[in-house]
Amino acid sequence: MLGDSLPWFLPLFVFGLLGWVCYEPIEKYAIRKNTQFWTKAMIALRWLPPAQLLLMLFIRIISLIQRDLSHLEIAQYLGPGNFSFPDLKLLVTGDGGSELLALTMVLFALYSERLPSIAKGQSEFRLKFRNRLMMFTGLILLTSSTIIFPESSYYSPSSFPVEPIGSIPAWATLVPLLLFTSLAMFGGELFAVATLFFAGDNFQILARRARYKVLIIAFSTIIWLSFTLDGRGDWSQQIPELGLLLPLILILHVGLCFATILQPAVRLESELNHGDGRSWGMLILAVIMALIVLALTPIHLDVIGVFGSSLGPYVYGIWVATVTVSAMMLVQFLPALGFDAAPRPEIWWMKITLVFSPVFLCMFTPFAVFLIPAVWLALPWSSLTPWFIERDVASPSTSFVLYPLIFITILCAIIPFSWGEPFLASLWFGWIPGAMASIGLTLHVKHKDGVSRQFSEQE
Repeated sequence: MLGDSLPWFLPLFVFGLLGWVCYEPIEKYAIRKNTQFWTKAMIALRWLPPAQLLLMLFIRIISLIQRDLSHLEIAQYLGPGNFSFPDLKLLVTGDGGSELLALTMVLFALYSERLPSIAKGQSEFRLKFRNRLMMFTGLILLTSSTIIFPESSYYSPSSFPVEPIGSIPAWATLVPLLLFTSLAMFGGELFAVATLFFAGDNFQILARRARYKVLIIAFSTIIWLSFTLDGRGDWSQQIPELGLLLPLILILHVGLCFATILQPAVRLESELNHGDGRSWGMLILAVIMALIVLALTPIHLDVIGVFGSSLGPYVYGIWVATVTVSAMMLVQFLPALGFDAAPRPEIWWMKITLVFSPVFLCMFTPFAVFLIPAVWLALPWSSLTPWFIERDVASPSTSFVLYPLIFITILCAIIPFSWGEPFLASLWFGWIPGAMASIGLTLHVKHKDGVSRQFSEQE
């Protein structure tokens, strides 16, 4: 459709999303310039993606009303004839559904500073929250743009028959889109709050509510994936052809990582001291995480059988895992360049790299999604290791925190391979170590604070 009438549309949409990803540094530059041009430019940059999506939807509505057969979707599902109100179903269940939900995501990000939970917060932090949510939303839409907005949906139907090829898609086609949109919005809230750990109690209330929402939607997504992929033994070989399946799994991964590990860890790591033995702890943490990713990823790739039965899956798996581990090491230079707005900036960047590595690598190879089981088992140790290695902080109980986590990590690594679909089994069990680590450390911090208050009162 747009490929014929508006060929510039999708490239400009990608440009707008890139502007959202880089919005905060551009805004800082505009504030320094403090001219009318830059003020208007920032407004245009902020509203470009929603304006484009609104225009796209307006074109779809007009073409539906006019039964314009120069639009591929109308030619395929409606054909020639007169407009009737049931035809509007195609606007929602067809390609327009992804555009409607993408519009919901970008408007949610733009108006996030007015959320009731943070309405009483400082305006500076609310604007930063909006900017971080815009960054997250732009990044998710950008990395998923080729699937959410497939180019084939915008071809001119001149080379296609004008007779309908089937009925209008059912309402059930909206389920993965709704799950994807919800996880992106509330996972984005957790991302924004995690980068503003000093913002105040209002933001912690928002984070707690967002965690509950992400967990509920995440488990609903896993249930949907289980029913959808049940009995499809070849699904892993058809990932690129399965539409929204890949971005849905990736946003599920990101949302659960922030809900169970990253966002809780920001407050927990602020309880650490100066870091006596910090370098040694970083080295041990890097080795643990690298070993888990390097060992588990090739095994999952071997099970699916796509790469043959010899060394193929292990060579490919080690290559993908090595790229992830190498990126995780390279980002250690970021705190030295000024990117240190976190209690433990080195660990924070290791976590962020590990979480987003499947998202970025899947832009080049869909089989990078099989990094997720290893990432889920490695990530909890990024929260736990400093508490046991650094010498100037009270370590949690080994029998209450450490040994159970070791046991459950080994168990969650082994159990999936006894199921018919190891990857799906990993989605069911892989989040447990992260939740256990966060809960154990939270109880330890509360106990430590309680002992400190009791000691102070006695003095």
